[in-house]
Parts: sequence; structure tokens; C-alpha cells
Amino acid sequence: MDLSPQNVKNKFFGIWQSSDSTGQKVARGGFIVFFERFIVKGIYFIRTVILARLLFPDDFGLFGLATLTMTFTEVFFQPGFSSAIVQEKGDVKKYLNSAWTFNLLRNIFLALLLFFVVAPLAGNFFHNSDAVPLTRALAIIFVILGFENIGVALFQRNLELNRQFFYRITGITFEIIVVIISAFILRNAWALVLGAIANRFASVIASYIFHPYRPRLTFDFSGARHLFKFGKWIGASGVVMLFVSQGDNLMIGRLLDAQALGFYQLAFALGMLPANEIGRALGNLLFPVYSKIQNDQERLKIAFIRIARIVFAVIIPAAFGLVALAHSIVNFVYGERWLPMVPILYVIVVCGLLKAFDYIANPLLLGTGKVKTTTFILIIQAVVMFSLVVPLTKLYGSVGTAWSVFSGLAIAEIIILFKLKKQLNISLWIILKMLFLPLVAGALMFFAIRFFKGYIAADNVLMLILYIAFGMAVYFLGLFLLDKIFGRRFYESLIWIKQNI
Repeated sequence: MDLSPQNVKNKFFGIWQSSDSTGQKVARGGFIVFFERFIVKGIYFIRTVILARLLFPDDFGLFGLATLTMTFTEVFFQPGFSSAIVQEKGDVKKYLNSAWTFNLLRNIFLALLLFFVVAPLAGNFFHNSDAVPLTRALAIIFVILGFENIGVALFQRNLELNRQFFYRITGITFEIIVVIISAFILRNAWALVLGAIANRFASVIASYIFHPYRPRLTFDFSGARHLFKFGKWIGASGVVMLFVSQGDNLMIGRLLDAQALGFYQLAFALGMLPANEIGRALGNLLFPVYSKIQNDQERLKIAFIRIARIVFAVIIPAAFGLVALAHSIVNFVYGERWLPMVPILYVIVVCGLLKAFDYIANPLLLGTGKVKTTTFILIIQAVVMFSLVVPLTKLYGSVGTAWSVFSGLAIAEIIILFKLKKQLNISLWIILKMLFLPLVAGALMFFAIRFFKGYIAADNVLMLILYIAFGMAVYFLGLFLLDKIFGRRFYESLIWIKQNI
């Protein structure tokens, strides 16, 4: 392998070039997706560290209440046109103008609804009038997003993830700049609001820079009806998904206070970090991949097993390490004022392991047209979570809320296992075999860290970094040796993915 600087440079920049080959698109897309998540998460991590030291949990909580209200307003009017465009097998250009026109009119309506009706109602619901002006300010985002170029939906469909990367990073960059400057000046939740608005404004401008399509204000009822046949299930799934993903925040905002919500949201973001940044990024790539091979059952099964094996080999040690070093990470990264979130973090990390499986399995169900199945699973998950969230939150605070989320996820993953067994003959035993080696190597890493922490405390940033590096070395060495003993399953999976996807 040629590792000369010039060859590495050519390979790296070659990734960002367009290609007509599906195989090359997928390979390049996989790199770009992970590179994007790495860059984005790195930027947001720095942002969060800075803001956590400039703002207070109450500020994060107030902004959380405002964005929660905005999100709930939007989801009930979500037609799912973008997902329908990605899944559509034929020519989709004839549908783009209708989809764009509908989105524009819908977003103007949502902005008015949020500003005049929903914002004051949400203030009463959360018993917090301070959130109302923040929520009303966020209404402008609906209007801005209404003008977004519908052509960006084609990035994912055509696996043009190089263009999608630059489109997304533009909005994020503007958000980071605005929110940090605003936080230094304002020192309150309005900095977060201004950052969110800057993100959407820059993203809309970028959508016309990075995609040549120019939408027009026209509407074709037959085309919209065709997209809606698929999109309605995505829209319905989105409603249920919102209650599943935000129901915990909703109950904390209602039953506790803004400070508790601030602690919970930051713990949730950190605890779900491995699953979200690896599982979700891969899920965005797997949806179109599974769609293309949906008629080849054997290839679907092999692809799912080997991809899942590699994903969990990365997510499991990240989760184990987060639990072993939770107190030190929170103290040195976010500051001492955020230490009350540590007990919540322990539960969320376990939820993240379940969610990682969800991120891998759901694209398979969606890519093979099982939209109703995913909606059904989400409904069951929501029912379980909401049946437990109120009593557990009243008894144990935010930690109880986290346990209600875990319960709903556990039931959902059990149902997904039954569906996978029926569709691809993937049993629980196959899943356990995939997880066995990473779990053993992860446990070795966890106990090694805990053992040495008993003698040398992670009481400064340098020691924290050394413990992270030590844990990674123990895990990957352990996994390498175990994989060699048990038949090099992970090595073969990596080779298969490189050759077949």
C-alpha cells in the first residue's frame, strides 16, 4: 500500500469527486458520512464545552422548551415528501416543484401557528412564561426553511454525499460562530436562539449554491398524491417518533423544571453520543443501500450481520469507557456545575447501546418498504415509555425518566428482532454471537480502567486523556486477540464490506 504524502493527498481529495459508479458512490459516501459526523461532532463538542461554561443549565433548559414546542408544532404537518423522493424508484424531477410549493405554504402556516397560538399555550403547559418569547423568535425558522431548495433531497437519493457535506457544514459553521459570539455578549438562552436561526438561514442559501435545481411555485395534485402515499407513513412515523424521542423532555419540562431539563438533555447528548454519531450516520447511508438490494434476501442478511458486527465493535467500547470515566469527563469537560447529570448519564449510556441496534435495523426495514412495521414498533415503544414516564419521573426525577426511555427501547428492539427473524432469519443467537467478543473486550477495558483508577485518580485533564488512550489500547488489543482465537470474524467482515458495498 502506497502511503506516500502525495498518494494519501490524491486519495483524500478523490473522495470528494463525483462518480457514475454506484459502488464508488457508496464507498465514498461511507467515508464522507463518517468524516462529516466526525467534523460536525467535533465542532459541536467544542461549542457545548464553551457554552456550558458561559451559560447555566436553566439557559439550556429554556432553549430546550422552545425547540421542543417548535418541533411538536412541525411534526403534525409533516407529509414526508423528502423521504418519498429518496425511496421513489422512477423519475422524481416531475414531483419536485409540487413538493417545494407545498413545503413553502406549510411552513408559513406553521410560523403563524407557532407565534400566535402554540407559544403561549406551551408556556402554560410548562408553567414557564420565560420560554414564550424564545419560542416566538424561533417561528422565523419555519419561514426561512420554506424557501429551502427541494433539490437537496436528491443528494441522499443519488448518493451525492460530497455535495451534501458542504451544504450541511455551511449552516453549522454559521451557527457556531453566531452562538459563541452571542453567548459571550448576552450570557443567556437568546444566544442559542440566534445560533439556530443563523444555521437555517445559511443552510437555505447553501441549498441553492450546492444544487443546480431551481424550484418554481407550481402544484400538481396527482404528483403530490403519489408522494403522499409513501410519505404519509413517514409523516405518521415522525409523529410517533417525536413522542418517543422527545416525550421524556416533554415530561421533564412539565413535571420538573428548566434546570432539570438542562441536565437531562446534556446527559442524553453525551450518553447517546456513540450510537448517534456512528449508528445514525451509517443509517443515513444504509437506507438507500438497502433500497437498492431489497430484492436479494441473502445479500441483505449478510450485509446486515457484517455491518452490525463492525458497528457494535466500535460503539460498545465507547459506552463502556464513558461509564468508567463519567465523573471525570463531566467535571473536566463541562464543569463542576454539571456533575448532577452523572447518574442520568449511566442510564442513557445503556439506552445508547439499544439505540445503536435500532439505527442499523430501521434502515433495513425502511429500505425494503416496511414503513408500516417501523411505525407500529414506534407506537409500541411510545406506549411503554409513556406508561412509565410519569410515575418514574415523580419518584426518581430525571433518572426515572431515563429508565422509562430504556424500557420503551428494550421492548422495541425485541419486536425488531422478531421482524428480522421472520424477514431474514436473523435469530437472537446470531445477534448474541455478534456482540460476544466486543462485550468481553469491553468488559476487560472497563475493569482495567477501574483497577488503575483505584491507585491513580483521573483528577486532571492529562490523566483523563491517558486513561482514554489506555482504555482504547486494552480494548482493541483484546478484540484483536479474541477475534484471532475465534476465527477472525471482524477482519472478514471488514474485507467483505470493502468488497461488496
